[in-house]
Amino acid sequence: MKKKLHLLFVVLFFCACAVPGLGMVFFGESQAAANEVLSPKPSLTQPDGSVNLNVMSDAADYFADRFAFRQELITADSAWKAALFHTSSQEQVSLGREDWLFYAETEDDFTGADLLTQRQVWAICRSLELAQGHVESKGASFLFTVAPNKLTLYPEHGPQGLEPGEVTALSQVTGALAESSVPYSDLVAAFSQQEEDLYHKWDSHWTYKGAALAHDTLLAGLGRTGDMFQREGYYEKDHQGDLYVMLYPASHELEDQWHFSQDLAFEYATPIRDVDDLRIETTSAGTNGNLLMFRDSFGNTLHSLLAESFGHAVFSRSTPYDLGAMDAIQADTVILEIVERNLKNLAEYPFLFPAPWTEVSASPLQPQDTGETLTVSAAESPQAAGYLTVTGELPSCGDSSPVYLRAGGLQFEASPVGSGGSQPGTCPFTAYLPAGTDLTGAQILWQDDTGAWLQASLAAQG
Repeated sequence: MKKKLHLLFVVLFFCACAVPGLGMVFFGESQAAANEVLSPKPSLTQPDGSVNLNVMSDAADYFADRFAFRQELITADSAWKAALFHTSSQEQVSLGREDWLFYAETEDDFTGADLLTQRQVWAICRSLELAQGHVESKGASFLFTVAPNKLTLYPEHGPQGLEPGEVTALSQVTGALAESSVPYSDLVAAFSQQEEDLYHKWDSHWTYKGAALAHDTLLAGLGRTGDMFQREGYYEKDHQGDLYVMLYPASHELEDQWHFSQDLAFEYATPIRDVDDLRIETTSAGTNGNLLMFRDSFGNTLHSLLAESFGHAVFSRSTPYDLGAMDAIQADTVILEIVERNLKNLAEYPFLFPAPWTEVSASPLQPQDTGETLTVSAAESPQAAGYLTVTGELPSCGDSSPVYLRAGGLQFEASPVGSGGSQPGTCPFTAYLPAGTDLTGAQILWQDDTGAWLQASLAAQG
């Protein structure tokens, strides 16, 4: 009897193991859920034609991502863990109170566990000031805003035991902006004044009605009036949240989304694939001029509202933030929106525009020559056509030190942002110089932590 039971167990075990593989044959492969990126099909050869020695591990990764009933099994696993232990089976998703879901990565933003360095704070603000100066030199208005993390606005629905930090990356940046000239639209204050929840329970983003409030707040920041938030509308259960799909990919449960009673009046200048497109261009009868907006996923709902308010608008998700796009539509308004959880990216993503310059003879700076040579990257690329893109990183500098480049009798101010700079004291920089600029004999100027000006020679490599 025991042998029969053991045999039955073995048979059932191997049948269970065979189901995922056989299911791929009869029911097809599992598809990606939410923003998943699945492993590609394994190949016996590398792109260069050589033998792929990792083909077996690649095949294992491919199968692990696509075996039959994968999404159903993930959903079942998440459901019982949430019900029995109130824990999430997905690292990216946190379980809140009252059935709310949150991006797990925003918890450090909320508690203040992941702060910016003082250099990063200053660099972000200076980069925004330089962009503002360029925009205003063209007679246009500039506005910066941060889409708050859901946890920032609704901590009462957040995971148990989380305590808000006295200092956060957002408070660091907004505190510095208060001492600058950069126009800032405070969406935290605007949303905090509303009793209604304007973010989805199961999504990381605001509702369409929340986007309407953001729209009106941005227009107010530009000295104009918006009425989107007061327009009539209704809720309909037709939205599937991004966090919910991550946690329960096989479920089709929906939550409420706000809809306007009357359709918005704008047109897409060119057909779009979806609202995540890198570039969206719109036209309408709007009376607020022409808009260039740099945005992220929070612009998926917001862009349609702004499209109605501005006669001509371009919404871009590309980096670097190309201010040259102003000319194509004669933009008289430029808005930069970024979600709170990505604030640190502003210390890496520069604005693309000509580095401001003065003649060296007109500069009052009298730096001390260190006798050193700093190697920088200098190249012309299709991404920044018409410019010589100069990037590099100083090993140390003062927390609030500008970075200047001297070449051809001119002194250019570099944007104090770029890749790197995550360590205290390091200073990345990016400068877009006129194409063909000769860097022979060029120099770089900066301040040390005492405020003294230093100078070093530049060695450029393509």
